[in-house]
Amino acid sequence: MGAAEDAKPRVVVRWKKKGHAAHHGGAWKVAYADFVTAMMALFIVLWLLTQADMRLRQQIAQYFRAPGVLSGGAMITNDVNEAKSREPKVVSKDIIIVQGKGEQERLEGEANEIKAAVARAAQENPEIAKLKDQVMVQVTDAGLVIEVVDKGRNLLFDLSSADLKPALVGLLRNIAGVLAQMPNHIHVGGHTDSRPFPPGSRMTNWELSFHRADAARRVLETSGLRPGQIERVIAYADSQPLVPENPLADENRRLSILAARREAAPPPACEKPADEEGPVSLPPDPLPPTG
Repeated sequence: MGAAEDAKPRVVVRWKKKGHAAHHGGAWKVAYADFVTAMMALFIVLWLLTQADMRLRQQIAQYFRAPGVLSGGAMITNDVNEAKSREPKVVSKDIIIVQGKGEQERLEGEANEIKAAVARAAQENPEIAKLKDQVMVQVTDAGLVIEVVDKGRNLLFDLSSADLKPALVGLLRNIAGVLAQMPNHIHVGGHTDSRPFPPGSRMTNWELSFHRADAARRVLETSGLRPGQIERVIAYADSQPLVPENPLADENRRLSILAARREAAPPPACEKPADEEGPVSLPPDPLPPTG
């Protein structure tokens, strides 16, 4: 009996304890945190766009077109990413504003800022204060026009000279800060009166007006305007007098700065569209015959 039992094969059953599944780590937490941070940044930008005025919207748009650590910072190398470069070829491109109230209202706001900049400069500098009433700022069909007019006080330049007086240089430096924030191209023009040069002189009013405009261009570009923002330097000579009835008037000697429109000027409020028909007037009905 015992020998038969010893002849049977022995079956050994071993039970293995099953361990828990391996931990996946915290990688998903990092990805989720990045997602939440990106969504928060998006909502902050959207909120800023609803609260900001046109000037701040332009600055936000310019930042995302050329991001950096600081507003005046630069990348170590431009080969890393061209979109993140602050080189002139990137910054000088047009700044596209998706939301806004139109270029007309923006230009009117810029005109007020230029007037305010002139007023501040006049308070800080007595020489610029003498020029305050010689600066004309207006928005026209061509764009935002700034004209600095000579009223015979010899505050802009000497007669027949292209050298800019210190007061005019200081004025240009102050308005350059406002012009540099605008996406518009700038045209600088020089004007003279009709006083001719002596016979045999190698200088004419055309050369004189150009040299004055070009001197103003150099001051504006060294005071903050983006490279390439000034599109034209124009010599008008005496072809566009401010006082046509008096070609020799001092006011005809002036500098003009135009921030050219990027869109067509809106029609006047009183002007009807071409396809709109006005009221039709009909003749009165004939009176019935009497008698």
